[in-house]
Amino acid sequence: MEELDIKQLWHTYDLKLEKSLQLNQKIMNELQAQKAETNISSFRRNQVAGVVFGILWVLFLVFWTIIGHRSIYFAGSMGIIALFNIFAVATYIRHLALLDQVDVADNITHAQQKLATIQSSLSNSGRIMILQTPFWCTFWYSQQLVDHGGSTFWTINLTVVAIFIGLSVYLYKKLTYRNIHIKWVKAFIEGFGGKKLIKAMEFMNEIEDFKMDKELDVA
Repeated sequence: MEELDIKQLWHTYDLKLEKSLQLNQKIMNELQAQKAETNISSFRRNQVAGVVFGILWVLFLVFWTIIGHRSIYFAGSMGIIALFNIFAVATYIRHLALLDQVDVADNITHAQQKLATIQSSLSNSGRIMILQTPFWCTFWYSQQLVDHGGSTFWTINLTVVAIFIGLSVYLYKKLTYRNIHIKWVKAFIEGFGGKKLIKAMEFMNEIEDFKMDKELDVA
């Protein structure tokens, strides 16, 4: 076999190999995109459920706030807790609006940016919701109890409220993505609905890595 024929065979083989690699990469990207879409869809369902149950819970809180309006402590506590939950529902609705702008197949970078925004918002909303905890310690107060509770009552109850305030502030500061390397922080963020979002972003990062590797090979 002449040298020219050998070179031609090698060239043909290289072309076939290149096409095979491109096909494999395309299939891999499609699989990763499908996995990302699956996790995004699951996260979307969680957010829809959060909106539905959140609205029902807010209505329940508002109902009791109105019913108990004669007690400033009960109505005040329930009203503030209701405001926290209204914030949560509004946040979930915003997440759904952002998810409608995510198109993994069209623009990975844009999708990653939107998911990163949702991810940050999800963490912040969870942290803010924790701050409602101390108000669950005061809704049962009555004017008679406040007027005649005595020093023992106030010592115990103010101590409990102070503990919950301190714990709420501590968790608010601690539960951020910069502390996600801590197991219980990661468990909280994932348990609050962020696990599917993190998985989707990981799959999209793998697609980006494939693309970068391809660009480096071409270069």
